[in-house]
Amino acid sequence: MTKVLCTITYLAVSIWLLGCTSSENEPGFTFGTGKYKFNMSDSSGTKLAEGTLNVSTYDKNKISGTYTFTKVYNDKFPGYSSMDGAFGGDVNSPDKIVFMNTNPRIADSNVFWKMRIRKDGLSGGWYYSVFRGQLAGGLVKITK
Repeated sequence: MTKVLCTITYLAVSIWLLGCTSSENEPGFTFGTGKYKFNMSDSSGTKLAEGTLNVSTYDKNKISGTYTFTKVYNDKFPGYSSMDGAFGGDVNSPDKIVFMNTNPRIADSNVFWKMRIRKDGLSGGWYYSVFRGQLAGGLVKITK
């Protein structure tokens, strides 16, 4: 009886400890200044472009920097011609949300990225917006 009770206790404690180590709050990815890789796809997951993102400023939840395309699979996707290599944005740390404007120099015809901070990077969506509203969108992912 004591052997069975010890075994059950051991299993319960082991399961509890394993549960603690796989917590969603476990740090695995930290977003800050530095270089990252990004991938853009359409809403069905077909690759559109990939590149590098350089976050040069991160101050009081405001970010800015530059990005370059390293491979473009389709240069005809809506908004591609508006993306000029500079970005600005905001980080909402408590809600783990990052918002980026891929062309902050103009008020119209922009591609915006809205992503959630996850254990393996940032992931979410992009959308192309013009004066009349949102025209198209897809998926975006940023990793270290």
